[in-house]
Amino acid sequence: MPSHPKLKAAIYLALCATSLAVLSVPAHAGESDEAPGRVVKFADLDLTRSAGVAALYARLQSAARQVCEPAGTRDLKAEALARTCVAHAVERAINDINVPQLASYYQEKTGRKPTISLAKLD
Repeated sequence: MPSHPKLKAAIYLALCATSLAVLSVPAHAGESDEAPGRVVKFADLDLTRSAGVAALYARLQSAARQVCEPAGTRDLKAEALARTCVAHAVERAINDINVPQLASYYQEKTGRKPTISLAKLD
C-alpha cells in the first residue's frame, strides 16, 4: 500500500453550498453553518488496485446518497436535486482525495473528468 498520508487518513465528504438546498431543511438560528457530510474511511483500501478504487468509489457514492437524498419523498424535483447533489458531492470528494486512479475510475463511470491538482500530490 502506498505511504502517501492522504491514503492513511479519513476523508470528510464535503458538500458544496448548492447541496444544502437539496436537504430542504430551513436554517435555524444558532445552528452550524457547516455543510452536512459523512466521513469516508479508506485506509484499508489499496488504491493502486482497481478493486480498492472501485470500493472507495462505492463508499463515496453511498455516503453522498445518505447526505443528499431526502427520506421517503416521491417529489420528482427533490429527486433530481438529490441526484445533482450526489454527483457534486462525489466529484468534490474525488478532488479532495486527489488520487489519479480514482479520478480515472470516476471519468470511466461518468464520462466527466474531475479537477485534480497535481500540487496536492507533493
